[in-house]
Amino acid sequence: MKSLVLLTLGLATTFTLAVQVGPSPRQIKNLVTFGDSYTDVVSVGDGGVAWPVYAAGYGPFHLFPFARSGATCSNNLTSRPAPPVFESQLPLYFAEVANGTLKLKPEETIYTLWIGTNDVGGGGLLTGHQAPGVTIVDTVSCAVNWVKTLYASGARNFLFQNMIPLQHVPLYSADSYPNRFWTAPRNTTEWSVFMTELVNSGNEIAKLMLQDLPSTLRAAHIGLFDSYALLVDTRASARDFEFDMEVQTSFGNRGNT
Repeated sequence: MKSLVLLTLGLATTFTLAVQVGPSPRQIKNLVTFGDSYTDVVSVGDGGVAWPVYAAGYGPFHLFPFARSGATCSNNLTSRPAPPVFESQLPLYFAEVANGTLKLKPEETIYTLWIGTNDVGGGGLLTGHQAPGVTIVDTVSCAVNWVKTLYASGARNFLFQNMIPLQHVPLYSADSYPNRFWTAPRNTTEWSVFMTELVNSGNEIAKLMLQDLPSTLRAAHIGLFDSYALLVDTRASARDFEFDMEVQTSFGNRGNT
């Protein structure tokens, strides 16, 4: 796990899309996180330690976690009984800023978002349970609007994490089996193929949208962390990352987040 954390911190600057020079070493002192269970530090699905806790320790950063398990970007698009980014996580953050609980200097703070798994998954786009007319373009646009919303409040440093290869996790793989996340009959091959399309198209749409933002958001620094590529590499070459098999499969055991 240590090797993964150090690699993550390094890649976070490698995929910067901003036209300006990014934050200097040791400039960032605060890490503010949004997202689903992949980032939730309270409800950790595999019983381990969530990555923000490791990242904050290695930074070192002061951690301010707002991500919650089961979240989507917006329940107005793909509704789930969990605190979504736009209707719950962001309002809570802004409330804490307004009442003085949070006092963060923009130049010393980086905001990160890792969302999308529940938007595209069972109960969402994959099974047609989104709001009428909603597509992958809408859910990705929502995530990108997270940058614009925080920028308008004064934030300047952002890290956007894309979706992992969900078509390989047990819930969405071609050889899937009934589990606590989905017990109804389904065509597992169809699910896996559709998930491959949703994730890859969603990640590419996000990349293109993010590339356009720096020219419209003055002094913003926007990084894209390629979670998809990282998980593909670690799945294929676990030993190169000093993983044991338990750590290698920790993401794969959670299809819904």
